[in-house]
Amino acid sequence: MSYPTKGDVLIIPAYTAESEIAAVEIQWSQSFRTRTARYYVVRAENQSKDNADVLLFVQDRFYKDEGSNDYIGKIARREGSSWIVSISDRFQYGQKNKAGEGRWVALHDKDNKPYQHRFMVTTIQGQVAEWAKVLAKQFGAGEIADAVSKLGNSFIGDYLHTF
Repeated sequence: MSYPTKGDVLIIPAYTAESEIAAVEIQWSQSFRTRTARYYVVRAENQSKDNADVLLFVQDRFYKDEGSNDYIGKIARREGSSWIVSISDRFQYGQKNKAGEGRWVALHDKDNKPYQHRFMVTTIQGQVAEWAKVLAKQFGAGEIADAVSKLGNSFIGDYLHTF
């Protein structure tokens, strides 16, 4: 499986009411406070890599709030029911290992500093559409969740990386 890299062109389905079935609440600690943010799990396609599936997490105001300065429409062009955008340093990513296996992408407020595993564990253990859980598992979410459950609170995660 080829993984997304800077400059790749993604096709991202635009927000619809159906997107709500794939919304997750990510929770993490940052600066001695508990933080939460709502994200949508999105199945994007990497046009640069034979339309390979890309697991994408988009923070709510980036995806559905057209009035937000962070709205996806400010960095992407609309084609039909999709957004077309090149991966830039506006995006971050998480992955299963340093070789890039299981790489997934996030479009969100980069001041948010959750560990990578928070996205995967929340997706497969949360109340989210079955297709989203299956997609996350294809990107290694099951293995990550197992490692976290075995190590419990002693699990130290990696932050997201910027492209």
